[in-house]
Amino acid sequence: MEEKIYLALLHTIGLSHRKLHEIFSKEQNYKIFYDNISSKSLSFFWLNEKQIWIILERKKKINIDFIQKNIEKRTVKIITVFDDDYPEELLHISQVPFVIYLRWKIDKSQKFSAVWARKITNYWKKVIEKLIPDIAKYFVIVSWWAAWCDTIAHKTTLDSWWKTLSIIWTWIDQDYPTGNIKLYNEIVEQWGGVLSIFPIWEVGNPYNFPIRNEIVAWLSLWTLVVEAQQKSWTLITSQQCLDLWKELFAVPWDIFLSNSHWCNKLIQTGSAKLVLNSIDILEEFNISWFSKNQEKSQNNNILNITDDIEKDIYNFLLSEKLNINELSKKLWMDIMTLGFKLSMLEISWLIKKTLSWDYEIQ
Repeated sequence: MEEKIYLALLHTIGLSHRKLHEIFSKEQNYKIFYDNISSKSLSFFWLNEKQIWIILERKKKINIDFIQKNIEKRTVKIITVFDDDYPEELLHISQVPFVIYLRWKIDKSQKFSAVWARKITNYWKKVIEKLIPDIAKYFVIVSWWAAWCDTIAHKTTLDSWWKTLSIIWTWIDQDYPTGNIKLYNEIVEQWGGVLSIFPIWEVGNPYNFPIRNEIVAWLSLWTLVVEAQQKSWTLITSQQCLDLWKELFAVPWDIFLSNSHWCNKLIQTGSAKLVLNSIDILEEFNISWFSKNQEKSQNNNILNITDDIEKDIYNFLLSEKLNINELSKKLWMDIMTLGFKLSMLEISWLIKKTLSWDYEIQ
């Protein structure tokens, strides 16, 4: 780490990943290069006068001790292309990052990314909460680090005690969005990972979006598109996945909503497989026993229900989510009696009530 801190400093004062590749293609003496940096040494690597001036001015102002303490406080690992734990998938990217910054670690597990538009409806929220826990049993869930949808994906994975990896578009010391500070720490504490390729103090920048999205596409073997507007980053990531010949899945919805247009279009053109439940995804990876076990579990639940009315309620909910009024009409039953029966099923952990007051199978 002592030597690599100087690599992080070089990156911070203005040397891009491409320049770092040129400078350290053979030797990795980061401290020696940093200590002896000059106009002459920089001009050797085809930097113009303005770039050289900026780099030298930034070096004068940089506080090495402060940066080192910040890196140590956040337990940030500085990983280069020469290290064994550098993700192999990123070695094939169009512009290979010379250095990545990582909190916790990236293991060799297969990764599954989920991408969507930032502002999602309650429908898409329910889709995420329904699909992600089952997928996360078998794959590390990779997502962007943004409010709303990404937050829900990471939180849902953590609540199920599975691993998640967040690819952020700032440096790793930036808690953005600020509302996600608690979740940021939970990811690290629960053996998840936070990864960035951007230099120290890099704040949110729209130009970083496509770079971050390309990393998500390369790291993940498969991608689920839950929502995509026209000209959204979600659509760009989807296209990157298709260009890389990676499996793409999409969830359909309302043909009259703009947020649904490209999900439906990807399905219509055959670019993505239509997904109605987690089994549609898992069966693509020969996890067929999942479906059988789920069906077996549900059948056992029915057999364990002794009350005929409760059994009817459970059978209705196997087909669809229903609120108490809809169940009352189907069963021809008064609300008071039905409410008691629903409570008994909830106490037995066989059904649950959603935020929209519908009942569904646990």
